[in-house]
Amino acid sequence: MNTGNNQNPGNMLGGARAEVDRKMLDSAFIETPDFQALVSTRDFNFVVGRRGTGKSALYLKVSEYIQNKKIGLIYCKTPEEYETIELQAEISKLSQDYRCVRAITRVAWRVSILLDLSFSIIQHYKASRCETYNDLEEIVSNNKDLEGLDCFKRTTEIIKLCSTENPTPESIPGLIASSFRLQKIHDCISDILSELNTAAYFFFDGLDEGWVPNITATALIGGLAACASDFAEKQCQTHIVLFVRDNIYRSLSYFDRDFSRHIEGSTLRLNWDDESLLHLISSRLRHSLELESIESNIKVWNRFAYSDLKNKDGFKFCLNYTLYRPRDLIVLLNSAYTQTQRSGRSELIKNDIEVSSKQISSNRLNDLLKEYDTVFPGLSLFIDHFRGQSAQRNYKDVISSLNNLIQVSEFNDFESSDFAIIETGEDAFFALYSVGFLGIENPTTRNLQFCHDGSSADIDATKLDQETCIHPCYWKALDINSEFVEENVLIEVHDDEGSVSVEKVADLRTKKIGQLVSALPNMDEGKENASDFENWVYRAIKILFSGKLSNPELHPNKDAIQRRDVVSTNMAKEGFWNRVREDYKCRQVVFEIKNYSKLKIDDIRQAHSYSGEPYGRFIIIITRNQNEGLSNTEKGWVKEFWDLHNVVIFVLPAMILSRCISKLRSRQRFDYADDQLNKRLDTFLRSYLSLKHIKGSQKRKKKK
Repeated sequence: MNTGNNQNPGNMLGGARAEVDRKMLDSAFIETPDFQALVSTRDFNFVVGRRGTGKSALYLKVSEYIQNKKIGLIYCKTPEEYETIELQAEISKLSQDYRCVRAITRVAWRVSILLDLSFSIIQHYKASRCETYNDLEEIVSNNKDLEGLDCFKRTTEIIKLCSTENPTPESIPGLIASSFRLQKIHDCISDILSELNTAAYFFFDGLDEGWVPNITATALIGGLAACASDFAEKQCQTHIVLFVRDNIYRSLSYFDRDFSRHIEGSTLRLNWDDESLLHLISSRLRHSLELESIESNIKVWNRFAYSDLKNKDGFKFCLNYTLYRPRDLIVLLNSAYTQTQRSGRSELIKNDIEVSSKQISSNRLNDLLKEYDTVFPGLSLFIDHFRGQSAQRNYKDVISSLNNLIQVSEFNDFESSDFAIIETGEDAFFALYSVGFLGIENPTTRNLQFCHDGSSADIDATKLDQETCIHPCYWKALDINSEFVEENVLIEVHDDEGSVSVEKVADLRTKKIGQLVSALPNMDEGKENASDFENWVYRAIKILFSGKLSNPELHPNKDAIQRRDVVSTNMAKEGFWNRVREDYKCRQVVFEIKNYSKLKIDDIRQAHSYSGEPYGRFIIIITRNQNEGLSNTEKGWVKEFWDLHNVVIFVLPAMILSRCISKLRSRQRFDYADDQLNKRLDTFLRSYLSLKHIKGSQKRKKKK
């Protein structure tokens, strides 16, 4: 095999990231349909894909093309992590509301971008001939302090300048617009671009730097998205494109009510199949092996691959160890070729792929877990359940196994709260399918169908005998073996090529939390629904307190005289539950569940009877009361049992549990429940248990 003079033995196919290997990117870049769409139209404001799908390569090559062809003025923005964090910190001081943060950043981004254009255009040799040049000079002169700053830093400073007088958050967008005379800047820039007969392009990449899936961070990008939409609607010769990861796109779809209007319709989603990936790899091989004269992609591949890796079947075998993303494949083949050279050979063989795939498999599994650690904390526990098992199994068996995993969980870890949220093996399977971990047999093609980019596809849950399979790229990391890798695992990618609807993008975990929250108000009070309410509370306890309260049981002693509703072991080392264990010696936490609003004295007495070793001096009563506070009568009872027996009867309305669960749905804070219970206990100690006089508790004095 002619390896050529340009071959780099340690990196045969070039760098896995476009940013670190411009030489290979320049020599072997493929002008895909996505590339053509971005350079020839202004239809798209969003380019979406998961890590390794080629967003940064497009960002670099499209901007380069526009500049070289003099299609327009090009501005490329990639923020540093500290710039993003600073902007998030500044906006967090003003508001935590998504719509408010988006409104503030929307106008701040617009001013920042227009000022960027002003500082640049005034240096254009034709600018002085424009009618509005004097206005442009005035704009630049008035904003000298903001010149020379990066777009992110300038946006932060704009927000700071307009919030120094501590205005209301709702008034800040108007203050920014008026302080910087936004409309005048907009009209001036629009007129000058029109006179210069050119357009301006702003490309933003690396927006995941410093980003986390919460309201503030997402609203900042939502403001930039709305800003891009503003420029598009006003047709002012300024076009903005955001290159974003799929998880940011998902977060926008959840938080942004205007998602379908501002974002969804202008999205280009990156997808790869075996043909496009073969074209990519063969283009790189042509450069590395000096095979530019060979047009056939397969012939180029066969100069690199040998024996059982030759032809399209051999290439597809390699794809089995990837997630059909360029970066995965480049890393795998580079690593495998290193094995080739160590063996003194020049041709790649299947054993090289097998050896290299172990570390690649571990890396891909870690990537998967990191990508979903916030929105799907229990993913690692579900995946670990498959360790050492057979790769291919019957759908019915997998569902049964997942059901058993959920049912036997003792909820010792915070992540196991997802067992209570997802609740069934069927839903767990769908969650694992949606992130690309499990595949299922396509009834038409008989191939295994996978979703590599989180997009949903229909699963026929009625066909219990259909085959399922763990994605081959994770086999080595999980010590999974299969006798028929290349013959039996024929992968069919099922990623939506168009934009994905909000309903499809919203993950299963979010939906299940929403269903649980909405179930409570639909449950009538009284004996008829008492069992349903008990089950609701039991599930809420497992969701909210996993890792702190372990091994929860519903009616653990149902045959005894004293029948406690729910008991759980207190294993907390910090927070509210540690406080309960240390202060009240409560190692077994008792929850009494009452499906009615108004308590009776007998309820308090019953709760008190459950106290004592090992249950300590702290008993919880869950009620249906819509008021978070206690009535004067209830305060009197709680105070009485504290004074006489030194036992805290902690009355807790179910609506508080429901609110805590809803906070998990918004993915903001997983410690919200702990904070709420701590504050409520403070109220009991400082107010209810310290009362010296309870209205109505003393007998009236007889009249003389």
